[in-house]
Amino acid sequence: MSVYIAGWGILGPGLADTRVARAILAGEKAYRDDGVRVPRAEGLSANEARRCPMSARYALDVGWQAVRAAGWDPKKAATVLSSASGDLEIADKNCRALAQPPIALSPTVFHNSVHNAAGGYWGIATGSLAPTTSLSAYDDSFAAGLLEALTTVAPDQPCLLIAYDLPPPAALAAVRKITAPFAVALALTADRPPGACARLSWRWGRCNPVTDACMAESALEGLRVGNPAARSLPLLRALSARQPEVFWWGDADEGALHVALTFEERGSTDRHHAP
Repeated sequence: MSVYIAGWGILGPGLADTRVARAILAGEKAYRDDGVRVPRAEGLSANEARRCPMSARYALDVGWQAVRAAGWDPKKAATVLSSASGDLEIADKNCRALAQPPIALSPTVFHNSVHNAAGGYWGIATGSLAPTTSLSAYDDSFAAGLLEALTTVAPDQPCLLIAYDLPPPAALAAVRKITAPFAVALALTADRPPGACARLSWRWGRCNPVTDACMAESALEGLRVGNPAARSLPLLRALSARQPEVFWWGDADEGALHVALTFEERGSTDRHHAP
């Protein structure tokens, strides 16, 4: 079973967008953690942008990068949004409000606390009525989101995968360690894009214990292990370098998502469809 990557987006420390990240991950430019730019809340009105939490802003930012790179109308793409911990800043605010009488929950903060809030803001920003799924699988959330997106893709039904996680506030940092903010988006389609493109061939099955693919650069490896969404970095590295590679993402039950990344050059007529 195969799908194509029509575009991607990224936002993290020293990885301001796809253009910057591609040069770094391909080894053409040294990585430097010079902070994270403020994500854009594109497509939202001024009032909606004020209410939009930072986690949803990260999702919107990378999502727009990916659909623009793919040349898609975002209204027509299904979405899968994957986050290991959701918005822990908002969870902390709600817990504090509940613990301090008189109880006074902010309607806006409570509204933003649901796990599919980012998906809702994407629908508002793009006007999309396409199917959307929001999920979590703790540190395996990127792989779980990728599997969901791969099984969502169908002929004439592209799918946008967005994975994101942000560090928790101080009160939760001892029990949930996420070291830096990171978000990634992959635009996946069953229909071969024009020109040179990347293809993901995949299957799910039982396997022996899986060894994580790691990043050679220590700072990028720290980012990979410090944020569940950044488990995508080895795939993005291979994508940036146009290097065929095989990846395994295992789960606690000895199952694994097996993904082979290959590349097709311009003029190829090969065509694959997901079921």
